[in-house]
Amino acid sequence: MKAVVTGGSGFLGSTIACRLIEEGHDVTVLDLVPIGTKALSPDARFVQGDVRDFDLLMKTFQDAEEVYHLAGVLGTSELQETPQEAIDVNIGGTVKVFEAAGTCGVPRVFYPGKPNVWLNTYTITKAAAESFAQMANDSGPSRICSLRYYNAYGPGQSLLPIRKIVPAFAAQAMRGLPIQVYGDGEQIVDMVFSHDLADMTIRFTRTERTDVIPDCGSGVSVSVNEVATAVNEHFGNAAGIQHLPMRPGEVPRTVLTADMTELRDVLGEPRLSDYTTSLAETLEWYARLPAEQIDKTVAFYGWQV
Repeated sequence: MKAVVTGGSGFLGSTIACRLIEEGHDVTVLDLVPIGTKALSPDARFVQGDVRDFDLLMKTFQDAEEVYHLAGVLGTSELQETPQEAIDVNIGGTVKVFEAAGTCGVPRVFYPGKPNVWLNTYTITKAAAESFAQMANDSGPSRICSLRYYNAYGPGQSLLPIRKIVPAFAAQAMRGLPIQVYGDGEQIVDMVFSHDLADMTIRFTRTERTDVIPDCGSGVSVSVNEVATAVNEHFGNAAGIQHLPMRPGEVPRTVLTADMTELRDVLGEPRLSDYTTSLAETLEWYARLPAEQIDKTVAFYGWQV
């Protein structure tokens, strides 16, 4: 079976692509950045390009049975002053993906949604694209399935330029710096291992269910302070935690825990990794990175060693 993963050089896109390859499928990765594809498989096809290029999408989607649309512009405070590219890619590019998939007769398309508790450029574009997916389901031949992703972590998540919780905490702890936490750190997050997300994504897409958009996380609540403490303990970092003002576009004391009821109703009990074990596995992946990458990250964010 031919499957296409847009954004397949990125963190979650590459994880899904790897899982599809393990299942024996013919995988094509469409991405602007040709990184990471050699690690997928020598048989994986790479197409370099932009999801806003409708003609390229049409060529790439020919004969595909599944399209996983993970391409997008990420960021929270990073997009506050420069929202236009995120609007163009996350909304305009996504609509073109849906149109091209429908025109090519792709039976199944996956689009990742997000719990929309913050008012910022990224969440606005995600909510709009989710609405376009629902509209396309009413008019086109493709079944566009969506899950609302919670806080993904795992090996391969980039250290920069978008600041994410586990990579940032790991880099700071590895250099003996206090871990910087926005707000009082009592925000509740649902940490879901990337391999689990990939498994649930593929399984849900094949149900072709478009009548529900379930939460997709672990269902386990942890505070940001607890994540930071676990990272410090893993690396033996005694520098502690430094609390900073909340970033623009984020709300203090949010509670983000996936309600897994709908997903269980569709898939049965999900096969979820143990949080402590998978977090340790992820942190060890960062520990094996070249020292220059960690130093580059510290310099990029202006952290003082």
